[in-house]
Formats: sequence, C-alpha cells, structure tokens
Amino acid sequence: MIPIYTLVLFLLTLINLTDTASYKPPMIDESVFRTRNIYYKEEESIEIPCAAEGHPTPVYSWIKDGEELDLESEEVNGRMSLISGVGTLRIKPAHGSDEGVYQCQARNAHGTSLSVRVNVLQARMDPFKTVEDPEILRPLLAHSLKLSCGPPVSVPPAKISWIIDQKVDEGDYDTDYESENQDLFDFVDLDDRVTMDYAGNLYITNVKPEDAQDGNKYVCFSNNEQLRSFGKGEDKIIEPLGNTAKMRDSNMPVEMLWHSDTDVMGLVGKTVRFKCIFSGNPQPRITWKRMEGLAFDNNRMKQSSEKFEFVIKKVQYGDAGEYECSGFNGITRNPIRHRFRLIVEAKPRWTKKPQDIEAGVKEDATFLCEGKGSPEPKVQWFINGKPIEQAANITRRTYRKGQLTFTDLQKMDSQVIQCNVSNKHGFLWADVYLNVLAIPAAVKAGPEPLLKVAEEKSVTIKCQTAGKPTPVVTWFKGDQPLSGGRYKILPIGDLVIAGVRKKDSGNYRCFARNLFGKDQANGTLVVREKTRISQEPNNVQSVNGNDAVFRCRAFTDPNEQHRLRYTWLRNGQPLIIDNDRVIQQSEELIIKDSMSQDTGNYTCIASNGLDEDRAWATLKVKAPPDPPTNVTLLECLARQATIIWVFDQSQDNFSPLQNFIMEYNTSYAPDHWKVASRPNANARRAEVELSPFAHYNFRVRAVNRIGKGEPSVHNQLICQTPVARPDHHPEGVKTVGDKTNYLVVEWEPMEEIDLNADGFYYNVTVQREGEDTVDSYIIDDFTVSRKEIPVDTVYKPYIVTVQAKNQVGEPLKNADSIIGYSGQARPLVAPENFELDPEKNVTATSAGFQWDPVNDDPDVIQGVFKGYKIRIWKKDQRESTTKEIFIPHTPNADGTRQRRQTQKIKAEVPNLASYSDLEADVVTTNEFFTSVNGSNIVNFSTPEGVPSKVRYFEAVNVGSTHFTLHWGEPKEKNGIITGYDLGYQRVNGIMYEETKIAEKVDSRTRRTYLGGLEPGTNYRLYLWGRTQQGRGAAYFIDVKTAEKGIPLAKPRILEILPRPDSANVTWELPHVKGQRVGAKYFIDYRKYGLDSWNTHPEHATMNTWQVLENLESGMTYEIRIVAKSGQKGDADFAQMASEKRTFKTGGVGMNTSKPTAPTSIVYSINYKPWFVGYLAASSSILSAGWFIGMMVAIAILLLILIIVCIVKRNRGDKYHVQEKERLRGSNPEDVENFNELNKSDTNGIGQSNSFDNNPEKMPLGDETDSMEEYGDVDPAKFNEDGSFIGEYGGQKGVGDQQASTMATLV
Repeated sequence: MIPIYTLVLFLLTLINLTDTASYKPPMIDESVFRTRNIYYKEEESIEIPCAAEGHPTPVYSWIKDGEELDLESEEVNGRMSLISGVGTLRIKPAHGSDEGVYQCQARNAHGTSLSVRVNVLQARMDPFKTVEDPEILRPLLAHSLKLSCGPPVSVPPAKISWIIDQKVDEGDYDTDYESENQDLFDFVDLDDRVTMDYAGNLYITNVKPEDAQDGNKYVCFSNNEQLRSFGKGEDKIIEPLGNTAKMRDSNMPVEMLWHSDTDVMGLVGKTVRFKCIFSGNPQPRITWKRMEGLAFDNNRMKQSSEKFEFVIKKVQYGDAGEYECSGFNGITRNPIRHRFRLIVEAKPRWTKKPQDIEAGVKEDATFLCEGKGSPEPKVQWFINGKPIEQAANITRRTYRKGQLTFTDLQKMDSQVIQCNVSNKHGFLWADVYLNVLAIPAAVKAGPEPLLKVAEEKSVTIKCQTAGKPTPVVTWFKGDQPLSGGRYKILPIGDLVIAGVRKKDSGNYRCFARNLFGKDQANGTLVVREKTRISQEPNNVQSVNGNDAVFRCRAFTDPNEQHRLRYTWLRNGQPLIIDNDRVIQQSEELIIKDSMSQDTGNYTCIASNGLDEDRAWATLKVKAPPDPPTNVTLLECLARQATIIWVFDQSQDNFSPLQNFIMEYNTSYAPDHWKVASRPNANARRAEVELSPFAHYNFRVRAVNRIGKGEPSVHNQLICQTPVARPDHHPEGVKTVGDKTNYLVVEWEPMEEIDLNADGFYYNVTVQREGEDTVDSYIIDDFTVSRKEIPVDTVYKPYIVTVQAKNQVGEPLKNADSIIGYSGQARPLVAPENFELDPEKNVTATSAGFQWDPVNDDPDVIQGVFKGYKIRIWKKDQRESTTKEIFIPHTPNADGTRQRRQTQKIKAEVPNLASYSDLEADVVTTNEFFTSVNGSNIVNFSTPEGVPSKVRYFEAVNVGSTHFTLHWGEPKEKNGIITGYDLGYQRVNGIMYEETKIAEKVDSRTRRTYLGGLEPGTNYRLYLWGRTQQGRGAAYFIDVKTAEKGIPLAKPRILEILPRPDSANVTWELPHVKGQRVGAKYFIDYRKYGLDSWNTHPEHATMNTWQVLENLESGMTYEIRIVAKSGQKGDADFAQMASEKRTFKTGGVGMNTSKPTAPTSIVYSINYKPWFVGYLAASSSILSAGWFIGMMVAIAILLLILIIVCIVKRNRGDKYHVQEKERLRGSNPEDVENFNELNKSDTNGIGQSNSFDNNPEKMPLGDETDSMEEYGDVDPAKFNEDGSFIGEYGGQKGVGDQQASTMATLV
C-alpha cells in the first residue's frame, strides 16, 4: 500500500509541474512600432501603440524622457489613458508639452519587457519673412542668375520648390496632396539649365527670354506634408536684358555657381548626393568621374537627368574616396572642376541577435548580443528594464561585452533581458525572455512504423522529445543498446546509422528520461539494394544547329524497380524538359538544334525514391561566341572614347576567336547601332571617334569561325560629348532647273549628329554672275535640303554658297561656292520636216523617222539641250494612248556646240501596236521641259502581227486521262485571231519530253477537251493565239492528271427544263479533295415506275448540260447523270451516278391532275445554256395555240424589218462613208488614203486595251455591221452547242460576220 505522504508529494509535484509549464515572462510585440517618429498637431489625438504577450497577463506603464508617467496625476488631467486590452497610450487632446521620448513597459511576476523608444514631435512650420514689393531682377541674356529662398523652420522638414505664382492662398488644404494639389501650382521645371541647391535657392545658369514668364512672379514654395500646409516666400520678377538675335553669339565661359559640401558622410545602405552648378553659354557639358581611375558601379551610381547631381544609392564601404565634377563648353581651354571626398560609416547592424530561451531547471542558458558598425558600436545589457549593473548580484550569472550566461537555473530565474547596441549613427534594441521550466520527458515524434532505406546510405530514425530539463535519449535494436561506431544519437534524440547494411533491418526503440518523467516509442527499418548506373552518358561535341543525344541506364532493388526514374541536370540545375527542343525518351536525353546555351555539364540521376546514382557527361556546342561582359566606358573625351570589356576563352564556344565588333548608338538614333571598329581577337579595349554634342552608348560583339555572336549589354554610364562648331558645310550643293523663274538650290542635308550644338542653321547666299548684290537666306531646319528663290531670269548663272552654323560658330574651313543656273523653261524651237524614214520599212512593231535638227543655243532651248521626244498615239485616241520615246542629243566629239546641223536626225521606234492606224510628232527637250509646239504630224499604219499571250489559261476539270481547258482571248490581238494552237509535253522529274500539238482550235472557241493522257502524270500545257502572221507568245501551265484509283466525283443535277417531247438537263461537277472527274457523262432515263434504264446515245465531255430528246408528252420520267472514265474491262474503268431526279414532260392533253410521282425539280444556277430563258416558261404555255401563233407573227415582222434595213443600207453606202470621212477631216477623193481606211481593224475593236476601237473602220458592205447599229443580237455570242459564251466569244472576221447575218435571217 502506497503511504499517504508519498501520494501527497506526487500530487504537489504534478501541480507544481503544471503551473511551471503555463507561466511566461512578458514580451512586447515590436512589429506594432512602425515608425520611431510620431508627429501631431496641437489639440489633435495621439496614439502610441504597445502590445505584449505573457502569463500572467502583463501590466502596462509608460516612461517619458526617462521618468515613469503617472496617468492619474493632475498634470495629466485625464488626457492620457491606455486603450483597453493593450498597452497603447492615447493622448487627447495633445498639447505642446507632450513632446518627448516615450517607452512602453509590460510587467508580470516573471519580468519586465521594454519597447524601443519613440520620438513624439509637434508638427509646425513658421511663415516666410513678409515683403511688401516683389524683387525685380534684370540679368543679361546668356548670363547666370540666382534666386534666394530662405525657407522657414519646419517640423518635419518642408519640401522646397519654386512656382510661377498663381492666386492660391496660403494655409491648409484638404485635397489629396499627390494628385489634385499638384495641379493648383505652376511648378518651375528643373532641367540642365534651371536647378536648385540643397538650401532651396534657384539657379538659372543661362538666362533666356522665356525666363521672363510673361511678367509672372517666381515664388519659393515650402510644403509641410504632415501639416498638409504650404507657405510662399518673396515674389521675384525676372526682366532679361539684351538682344535676343545676338544671344547665340554671346559666348560666356564656364563658371562654378555652387557646389554641395566637399566632405560628405555617407552611411552604408543609404543614399549620398553631390551637386555642382555650372553656368555658361553655350550650356556647359557636365561630367562626373571617380578619382584614381576607379570605375563607377553603374547599377548604383548615376548622373541625374539634369546632369548637375551625382547620386550613389545603397552606399558601400568601397565607395569611399574622391569624386570630381567638371564643366566645359568649348569657350575656355580647360574645364572647371571641383572635387568631393566621401567618408563611409555605418549604423549598427546585428551579427548575433539575442533570442528567447526556454530552459529547464538545473540547465544553463547563454544570450549573445553582437553588432557591427562604424564607429565600433557599444553593447549594454538590461535586466527587467534596468541596467545590469543595477540588478541583484547573482553568482550564477556572468556577463561580458556580448555574452550573458546563467548556470544551474532555478524557477525563480525567469526574467526579461534587454540588449542595446549603439554608436553615434543609431542603435539596435532587443527585448528577449528567459523562461525556466520543469516538464516531464515525452516522445513527441517517434520512429516511423516502417522506414525503408537503400544500403550504404546513412539513415536517421526520428525520436523528437520534449521536456525540461532536456530528456536523455537512449536507443535499442530489439533489446540491444546502441551506441558508438556507426550509431550516433543527436542532441534532439534522433538516431543516425552510417553506411546502412542489409543486416541493419529490424525493430528500433527510443527511450527518453529526465528528472520528472520518461517515455518511449519504436518502429521498423527495411534496407534495400543500392541503385547503380550501368551505362553512363558519353561526352558529346556538337555543331550549332545539330542534335545532341545522351544515353543513361541503371538498375535497382527488384522490389523498387517500378519506381526507378531518370532526371537530368545541366550545370547542377534541373533541366527543363519542354518536349519541343529538349526531349527525354526513357533512357535518352535529346537536345534538338543545339546552341551555345546548351554547352555545359549534364548529370543523369537514376532514383527510386530511396536512393540515387549519378553520372556526368559534357556537351560542347561549337557556336557563335557569347557576348562580351562588363563593357565599361573608361574615358569619354570631346572627340574620342575608350571602352574596355571582358571576354575569356570559355566564351568562344569552342571555335577560335577571329575579332570583335565595336558598335555604338547615339541619342539621335537610339535604335540604330553602327560599327565603329573591328578590334583583333587579343584586344580588350578600343578607341572610338566621337562627334560633339551627342550621347553615346557602346556595345561589343565577338566573331569566331562559326559566325557573329549576340551583342553585349551596352555600357551603363552614357558618354556625353560637349558642343562645338560644325565640322563641315553641307555637301552636294547644286542648282536644279525644274522650276521656271526660280533659282532652286539643293544640297545634302546634314545628319543630326553633325550639328554639334544647338542653334544650328543653313546660310544660303546667292549672287548673279556679273553683279555685286548678294542675298542671304537663313534656314533653321537641318532636315531641309532645298531653297526656292524667286528670280526674273531663265537659265542664267549665279554664284551660290551654302554654309553651316550653330551657336558656337561655323566650320574652320570656308564653304565652297558653285556656279548654278536659274530655272529652265520650255524650248522655243520645234523640229521641222518630220517624216517616215524612207530607208526603213514600217513593220508590225516598229517604224523609222527623220527630221531636221534644231538650233541648240541655250537662249532658244531655255536650258540644257538634251535631245528630242517622239510622241506616238493611236488615231483619235491621243490622250489615252500616247507614249513618248526619248532620242538623246549626241554632242560633237570635241565638245563644241554646232549652231545648225545639216544632216537629218534619224531614229527607229520599237514596240508599236500592230495592225493600227497611228500618228506621231517630235518635240525638242531640255533637262525638264519640252518645246511649246511639236513638229508636223505624221500618219501611218502598222501591218498585222502576232498576238500576245492569252489573258488566262486553266484546267477547269482534271480527270485521270483528260483535262477540260478554258482560256481568255489574247490581251493584244495585233491582228485578226484565226485560231489557237494547243500543245502539251509530258514532265518526267526535271526532264520535259517532246512537245506535241494536240489540236488547232478555231478563233471562237475558248474551251476544249484534251484526252488520251496517262493517269497520275505531270504535263506542261501550252496555248498560242494565231493570226495570219503566225503564232503569238505561249501561255503554259503545269497540271497533273488524277491517279486512276481515286474515286470519281458524283455529278449533281442542278436543273431540269421539260418540253413536250424533250428536256434540257444541267448538272455540276463538285470539286471534292481526293476525287477526280469523269471523262464522259451520259444521261440515263426511264419512265417512272420502270426498272431498266435507257442511256441517251450522245455523251458530254466539256459541257455540263444536254438535251434529252424523243420523250413522250405528259409523261413522268426519272433521270440520273453517269460519269465514266475508261472503257469497260479496262483496269482503270470507273463510273459514278448522280442522285435520281424526276420530272414530267408538257404538251397538249397532258394530265393536269395531281401526279402520283414527284413533280419537276428546278434548281437555279449561275451558268446556263443559251436557251434556258426561252425554255423557262411553263410547259402549258409553250404548247398553247395562241402562243405559237403569236411567235409566228413576230417572226414575220422581224423578217420584214431586216429586209428594209438591208435595202436602205445598200442604197446609202457610198454617201454614208463619204460623209463620215468629211466629218473626220479626210478627203474621200484621196484614193490612197481611202484604201487605208478600208483596212479591217478587227483586232481589239471596242476593247480598252486595243490601239483602235473606232467601229467605222470596219469594211464597208458588212451586213452584220449594219445590224449592230440597229441593236440586233450578235449571233457570235452563242457557241455551236447553244451555250452563252459571253466574254469568251471571239471577234469576227468579214466572212464570219456575213455567215452570222445569214444565220439570223434564217
């Protein structure tokens, strides 16, 4: 039986342990202190946040300026209180006396926690000094000017700027500062001419007329964002003095107006600024450099956009040293300089920050508190908010500079510890606790029930314990204790077994014990066979664009084989498998289209989730070199820059380096990079010639035997060159005589980069030869390249000069003058005795001409004599058909001008329109104009020629053994088309067999059938137009016959037009991919209800319609269209029938009751036979007697009308022609000329592209011509098969027209 006192002792111990585990010293949450400065307005409310954790719940109090606040005192008078639930201090309303340094305290029975100190400041801004009258400043143009500000005291510091005054009252404003209030003021823009110093004074480094601001006042403007209030200083008015026109020539040397402190203290991680303000005219170019040849870190060091300021961000210790600004404008020989010295120190930063510690009874605890800074920071310890020197002296506590240690801890040692690390630039504050606990040992996370591991690996079996003091852990395998050798127990309790073997499989148990209790847990370990790579990948060398392949194979424990996986690394990083260019297929890695970026070390990893094996291989890709790195501007001078870069052997991509390419761009063309030089392969620096007044960037490419690499990143620090006078005057100065009564001067405009300074302009001076007056013209747009000056002369000499100038001056070398001429005018003389050359025959396409030469004196030519122009046009179509042929003048061999030549000028004109009546004349030309008048006009006619190519030629249907071909008439007929020749040749690969002529087609045909071809064969088809003179140009197409195994396309019936004893059937051939068309088409038909089909004896090849005849009146029929290819019994024979359709024939006595079979089905289409409209009427109307009688009467009337027309035409032919010739201006008695008019001109009559479309040139006595005038239908518009051919119809010759007329009469 357990003694009573033992049970009581156990219960007391349990209660004590429970209580010990639940208490905790207070800890203030530092995250609530977002700022260490709090600003307030008088009578407003202030809240200083504070919140803490601890058990028991902490009690809050506040310290102000080192003394604890009594929130109940009369001095506080109820204005200060704590917000319920937290320690936040509220002051309402706030007074001026509330300024101070505040610190929050949180206490409970186990310690006191202190917050960081917070500065509470009253926001205020004093007013500017009051001035009654504005200050008027009268600087000279091009000089400098300073506007003083004198800003008032402000807490926090006010933002200073300058405005052009508008009527906005000072004081508070309620709108959002960052948006709306910016629009209330017209702020002075700061740029490379107008800037401010750090005291708020405004500097204008080069006064210009626009600085007067139309008499408005400059005002210094201060803005306290915390108070949301602004103030305005003294008004200042600028009235510049001087001549604006002379300002560009008022050169002022560079002068230093102001610079910031020479010695600058910079803190690590912060930003420092240097500023130099220079004046001068032209505006100085300001550059910055680091002394002792050190380069800028372009990522952190930059010159401001206004150029006056140099900024270093995130300052580092290595930035310490000297920096220099310089200003130069070309007026003085040397720049003006100032040097700054940067000293770098640092606020303290943590190297070892104290952490909260929870320790058990009898254990030790050590707090570390260390920091770095410049100067070296001081460390100070506090216990429960009091300096450690004032805390109770405990022998178990020791401390030195950065370490505080407690030994043999007791429950009463729980407390809060503070550490302060500080130097003159700032401090670090840490508030941590020491919590002493007594908790029984417990296993929180024991071994896994089943843990698998691969042999030869190390394995860790978990046993994470809890308890204070820290429990002691021992391990067992079965009942055998484990220690030493391959077994290691970690401080947290885990067991580590090194080099696991198969025999290590088994059950493992961990046992934890401390002063207050014990616990245990167990699990099973299974050891698997190790994974090994049996085939390692080989090294690969590839050429840019080729594929690279690695192979890798492994084996593993049979129980884990299903989990075996392969992964790849490149240079130690996971390789992205995109299955596009980088592909993994089981044991292979394929890199397609390899490039230089693929070069590297590739690692194959074979793993099963338990272990892995790795093998390595290298891929080397020969490719264009990688870009050079660290391209740096070493020196930037007025006319030259020095650039350095880094490039090592690893970047050449395994191909010998050939050279580098140095490229640059400028601010004038930032997207255009130009080649400056090509340094050799050993170079790592280059000098580049520069132009003044430009911003330059530089980049470098490397070149090897494979090719040119990608460009480097350009240098970060821009090279800015100073202003200078232009290097040269414009080039290519000349005069152009294209405008009469003007002296037109042209030159090559200068590039923007050649201007070299602001204020650029051209000065054009002209002086008439032999006169003293010189006129000047200023052009201030550098892109202009032409000046038109009115004069009262024609082609007279002038002395012309074009100069380039800018605000610095003009080029050192004087501009060259040229002799130019005023504008030319139309020649006053025209050639005479223009005629056909009797020694040259007029051919179908050419004619020769001759004429007398003209006087080529410049006063007569009114310019430079260039020669002649022959003008040729079709008769009566001059405006639309004229073409000109230039005949150049050939000067004498000795260069002298002959006043009047006696020999005729001869010329032959090619490319004339054949079979046409033409007219021609000749005119005189100078460089820009032709003579006012032309010569006499010559009339002539060209004989018949050969036609041009047809307009188009295509295969509309393609079968396995045939083509249906279609074409347009020739664009230029050049005579009477007599027909077409169709030829073809078989194409075998790149070889063409002999051309065969398939057939000769008459002139009216535009469609034909070419059969007897071989299936699946390429053919080249030719088509020529013919006249009596022969073949014209060929038009060819390449077409392939369909394969014989391809199914036939199924015809589709479009329309059925029935008559009493026949029907017109129209179908189409659908163009379906993978199908061919038949060679022949038949109509199958049968009476409705019968089984057997009848086949119409005639078949169609080219046409898609046919007339089905010999039908019975009033009968219902079924029809179908059957496409066939080849002959029955042949291997390539095939046929395909359309869907069935029904229709009913018409006729008198037909059954009009509702039929038992389907009625006629009619489909509308675009292409119809010529009689479709005629047959479209209802069959009942066609068979009606009254309708037939009416048609007979109309036919008789038409016949009578035609006879009357013929008689009238025959009676009046001669008079008709003679009258027309007189109206035309020709003499009908001139037999020769009259016979010329009798020539037939049927090629292209009425066509826009023909040389002659006058229908009255048709042969007389042509009956068809007479009928066309009366509007009769041209029967040539219908083919022999009855289909309408429209645009495909050909023009008719004389015989054709007569035959057509007779056909109409019949």
